[in-house]
Amino acid sequence: MPPERSLPRELLTSSFSVEEALALGVSPRRLKAADLIRPSRGIRTPELARETLLQRARPYTAIHDTTVLSHLSAAMVHRIPLPSWAQDPTLIDLSRIGAAAPGSKERLGQPRRPEIRGHRLRLKEDEVAVLEGSKVTTPARTWLDLCGNRRLRMDDIIAAGEYLVSQHERTFHRRTAIVPLADLRAYVESRHRVVGLGRARIALDLLAVGVDSPQESYLRQMLERAGLPRFIPNCPVVDPWGGVIWVDVGNVEYRTALEYEGEHHFTEEQMALDAWRDRRTRASGWNQVKITKHDMARGEPYVVRLVVDALRDHGYRG
Repeated sequence: MPPERSLPRELLTSSFSVEEALALGVSPRRLKAADLIRPSRGIRTPELARETLLQRARPYTAIHDTTVLSHLSAAMVHRIPLPSWAQDPTLIDLSRIGAAAPGSKERLGQPRRPEIRGHRLRLKEDEVAVLEGSKVTTPARTWLDLCGNRRLRMDDIIAAGEYLVSQHERTFHRRTAIVPLADLRAYVESRHRVVGLGRARIALDLLAVGVDSPQESYLRQMLERAGLPRFIPNCPVVDPWGGVIWVDVGNVEYRTALEYEGEHHFTEEQMALDAWRDRRTRASGWNQVKITKHDMARGEPYVVRLVVDALRDHGYRG
């Protein structure tokens, strides 16, 4: 058997539709070759491809004009934080928009293919974005759809929302909101008869602006549930020399700062920076509590007790 003719360069690195390949002059026989995987009808994947979720999804959204990447898959593409069980790269969430064409009353079924979780949504034009050739629900719409997922706890919904609305002027890494809180609120208020709308309205009133990580979000929610004094994300602390230290979450009344110590805090460079920050925080008369994933794993009562002890050192009697 003669060697297979090489594919066009644009088809070598990721999945493509049979229709795209034929339009580029690839023969039907070549599309049956052993070096092409067939994940679903009308789609081929080069066996050596190392593709992203967006690249895998692109031919699916190209085959049908009314198909978009959505729900958990869209959240992963937008880097919206999710619990580990929800980050399954082997499945792709695809939604079919409810009508076949503008003005048509025909209803289309949800996508049904191998490795696909099918949904059906009613989407407006401004609720769909195009990223690297794939149609994807926008960050705001994706968050609203996450609110309709009952497997996600309200804590998860809030952490996802706080990722989108986070913005601050912290000197060493300023952050601009992906969706400003006012815009997210206006968007949710404009929607009607959408699954998850009730949870979204509740969550909006619980979002804090300025949270830098989902772990900080979970920590802040623990303290609020316990009825502790309010902790502000990215709280500024003025040191004795007039400089500003930014702590992860802080309570000004009782001068108590909380730092969530993620894995990156254990590098040599970061440990040196943290030590310098800690000296300045203490010199400012603030108590400091460092929380790790091991503390969080011990449960909410344990973490709350650590914080209560620090607050009481500075006069809290709650």
